Parts: sequence; structure tokens; C-alpha cells
Amino acid sequence: MIRSDVFDDIYFSPDDGLAETRHVFLQGNDLPQGWSERSRFTIAETGFGTGLNFLAAWDLFEKTAAPDSVLDYVSFELHPLTKEQIREALMPWVAELGSRMDRLLASYPLRIPGWHRVDLGRVRLTLVFDDVNAALPRLVAPMGIDAWFLDGFAPAKNPQMWTQTLFTQMARLSHDGTSAATFTAAGFVRRGLADAGFAVEKKRGYGRKRDMTVARYQGRAACLPAPRPRRIAIIGGGLAGTSCAHVLEKRGYSPALFDAASVLASGASGNPRGIYNPRLSAQRSAEADFYMSGFALAARSLPAVKCGSLHLMTDDDKRKRFYACRENWRWHPDHMQILSAPDSSTLAGVRIVQESLYLPDSGYAVPPDICHEWAGGAEIRLSSSADSSSLKDFDAVILANGVSARDFVSWLPVHTLRGQIVRVPATPTSAGLGVNICFGGYISPAAAGEHIAGSTFQKWLSTTDIREEDTHDILERTAQAVPDLAFDAGSVSFARAALRCSSHDRFPVVGAVPGQPGFYVSAGHGSHGLVSCLAGAHLLADMIEENVFSLPEETVNLLSPQRFPERAARRAKGVI
Repeated sequence: MIRSDVFDDIYFSPDDGLAETRHVFLQGNDLPQGWSERSRFTIAETGFGTGLNFLAAWDLFEKTAAPDSVLDYVSFELHPLTKEQIREALMPWVAELGSRMDRLLASYPLRIPGWHRVDLGRVRLTLVFDDVNAALPRLVAPMGIDAWFLDGFAPAKNPQMWTQTLFTQMARLSHDGTSAATFTAAGFVRRGLADAGFAVEKKRGYGRKRDMTVARYQGRAACLPAPRPRRIAIIGGGLAGTSCAHVLEKRGYSPALFDAASVLASGASGNPRGIYNPRLSAQRSAEADFYMSGFALAARSLPAVKCGSLHLMTDDDKRKRFYACRENWRWHPDHMQILSAPDSSTLAGVRIVQESLYLPDSGYAVPPDICHEWAGGAEIRLSSSADSSSLKDFDAVILANGVSARDFVSWLPVHTLRGQIVRVPATPTSAGLGVNICFGGYISPAAAGEHIAGSTFQKWLSTTDIREEDTHDILERTAQAVPDLAFDAGSVSFARAALRCSSHDRFPVVGAVPGQPGFYVSAGHGSHGLVSCLAGAHLLADMIEENVFSLPEETVNLLSPQRFPERAARRAKGVI
């Protein structure tokens, strides 16, 4: 029997945890009747634990719900278990839930704070590793919550979860008829639910528990979802556009993908190799939350080589920032460590002369291959410049074409940022490199006997011609950071320059275009597109379908193109 050391309590009944889940949470919320004849149903849970409640709900949903319906399941967990702990705890029910348990664990997020979207076909899990009372006020659920699984540990063991904030947020997110069920019959829980607008009732508990609590919200009517868009156009065949095609295809769409070039990934997404890392910052913020979620999603979703990355502390500023990052981001040591120079050297396979921040889940991928794979379910229209005439038959349009998005949204403050990379043959020393090395520039391990090194950041240049001075600069900076990785410019076998798209505030632009119904944008991903594009695609799909958002509200607002006119209005009023 698995037990929490933090709360000194068990995760489920010692008699039969699955039977308890079915009695308390499924029957207590009148399921499966509650989702019968529904095209979508949303459950919110306080305390993911072993995932037993989720697996039981998923199992029942697929067996009883309409074949074209969707289950959105949102769960909060402050102390996530490991995959191994979950598998061991659920072994008694492997015969009933084993196939779903395997699918869940195959997509289980990194144990880092933040919002994690797990797409399991008709079932979408939004798993939030955070304090429910801090995270629930940030949840965006346009259609509201249909059922609450109030789990977590007993109020006497975990009083910090059962707060007024919880009950207030339940009322905010519920609609008339929203159900709730919990194993506890504690008086203050029943009073909290009643004060929040729920009609509360005691029922027979499971096993040795005499009573449990069920409730129904009595308040505003449920929102009716807008008609599902039929045809969606995506403009742009790079990572931003093909990631949207990929996510929408998994949701049952066959989007049309337009690109003015004759091939996919013709721009910055055409680099032969790219590394994926979060953008590291000293503080945890709405921006950091986006990169945390995007990185965790990329680490488990990209077809990539997971080799890890060492971020070198090449100056005092980086040293302070990386130490603060480790402290404030609160990642488990399994996913972020600070290493001494000797330990960094041992891990890297070459001599490192600085401390480093180590991210073992980082790696590298081949962006053009990813773009072709992600676009596989779309209707692809190459050498095609979309315009108002070619878009008139579409219900929604996603602008994922970099700075060319300004052809449709003239005020969008995005610009190009030139980057050049080089490919060099491995030397006998560099062939031992086993991780990505990041130092302002970067170099990846050798693949097929060659390294990729980069990159320049030149806002003032718009040419994609190869510049010899940039080649020399890339190699010099690499050798300065890691003396063992010194290459002769004459050995460069390939170089490529491309124009990334960046916004004026250096943060991606993802969301609905204000004043242009049906238009959405995903742009400004800069040098972190492998991390940010897929996270942005899930958010846009949620917006289009009015589902639970995969990111917290303040991050959604910070990504939104609406931020730019709002800032301009505040400046005009002298507020900022």
C-alpha cells in the first residue's frame, strides 16, 4: 500500500482502491449518465496522486460515451510521484487498467512545476504540478467544469488544500448542474461547498467510511459551445505552422497548410539540426511557466536525440542567473543540476573550465524532418501565397508565417533576427562530446561525424548570404568557451543563414487576433521554436475549440497579440 511521507496518509482504500474510486468519484458524480449525449465533458480533480481516478474515468468514458465525444480532465498535484511509483501502486489493477496505464506513463510529464498537456486521443489530460489553491485561480475553462473529483488527502492531514480559495474557485468554474464528490464528510467541507452555491448531500461512503459527500452547483446556466469549425487554414510551413497542423489533425481536423515556398521548412525551420532548451531566467514568472511547459512537452514529444545540455557559467551574470534559476524554478534534481567544472568535464567528455547548469532532458532534433512528419495529416499547398480570396472558405485561419503575418495584421510588432550556423567535422578530441554545450552560442555532439555550431543573432541584417566573419566568430566563441573544441575555419563543410521571427518584447505571439474574428497567430518564436511552437499549437487548438486551456491565464495573456495594443493604450494614458 503506497503512503505519502509528506502527509502521513494513504493514497486510496486498503480494501480496493479502484472500487473506492468507482463508488466515490464516478458514481458520486452520476457517471456515466452525466456525459451521455454530450460532445465534451470536463472533470477537474484536486490531487492526481497515482492517477487511479483518471484511469478509471478514462476507462469508463471510452466504454460508455458517444464515439465522437471528448473528455477534458484537469488535475492538480503538488507532489508528483515517479513513473515507477505509479506503476507499482497500480499493479493490483493491471488486468483492468494496464493498457491505459502504459499509455499514460509513456506520456507522463517531467516532474517539474507547471502545466503539462498530455494528449491521449479522445481524452486530454491537463496535469498541473502546483498547489491547487495557487493554480486553480489561473485555470481558463471557457465551457466550465462539469464534475469535480475532490480528492487529495484527508482534511485533517492536508488542511492547506481544503481552503476557501478552493470553494470560491469551484463556484467560478461551475455551471448549473455541475456535480462534485469527495470521500470526506467533514463539516467544514460541506459548509464550504454550501456557501459556494452547491446543494450538498451526505451519502454512504465506501468500505469502512460511513459517509461521503456529493453536491450539485445551483447557479448560472451552462455555456453552449460555438459550432465546431469545419475548415482551418494554416499559413506557414515551418515549425509554427506544422505544429498547429499536427495538433489539429490529432483532434480530427484535416487542415490546409499554405506556404509560399516550394518546400516545407524553407526558412529558419530548415536548419539541419536544432537543440531544445527552455529560455532560462532567474525568476519563475508567467514567461518562465511557458518555457517550462514547452520544454517538458518537447522533451517527451519530439522525435529527437536526448543527450542533455550543459549551460556554461561563462561570466558572473550567468552564474547568478543559473543559481537563481535552480532556486526559483524548483525543478527536481532529476531534471536540473549545477555541476562543478570537473563534473561537467566528466559528463561532457571534453574538458570544461566552468561550472554549468545541467539539463539532462534536453537534446537535439532535425527540424525539417519534424515539419514533414507534423504536416503529414494536412492538405499541403506549396508555392501558394494565401490571400483573402483563397481563405474565404475557411472557418479559422492561423498565421504562422513569421514576419509575413504582418500582411494580415499590419500592426503586429515582429521583426527578423538573422542566425548563421556551421557544420564542422569532428576531431579526435571533439568526437568524445556527449552533450549539447551552450554558452551564448552552442555546439551539439557529432552526428555522422559532424558537429553543428551556432549561432549569430543579428536584428540589423536581412541577408541570408553566408558571411565568413560570422563563421570565424562562431568558431572563436566556441573555442573560447571550450578550448578542447577548437576548429579551423577551413574545415567548415556547410553553413546556413536564416531569418528567425522575433517580437519586440522577445516573447512569442500566440492567440486570437483582436478585431479579426476567426484569425489566430503563432509567431515570434525566435531561437526557441522547438520548445515553444508545439506548446503554442495546443493553446491555439484549445482556443479554437473552446476547451480547457493548456496554460495558465497570465501566461495566455502574456502570449496574446492583444498585449501590444493594450500597452500602447496604457502608454497613451501615461500609465507606463
